[in-house]
Amino acid sequence: MKLDRALENAGYAVADEIRDGKWAHAKGIHDCPAVRCEEILAEMRRRCPGYTDDEYASALGQGFFDSR
Repeated sequence: MKLDRALENAGYAVADEIRDGKWAHAKGIHDCPAVRCEEILAEMRRRCPGYTDDEYASALGQGFFDSR
């Protein structure tokens, strides 16, 4: 799936923030993959509205891959 540039950028930024510990407070962040954490998905929706949860999850997954 080809991601839109804005969605890619949001995924990268949020992935970086998660790695930096800025989302350690998010409920479930440690219990499930971050790409399925509801608080993280809500942040992705806020930053880049109009996509599906699967698209947000893909953007976050790609963001984690690209930011390592």
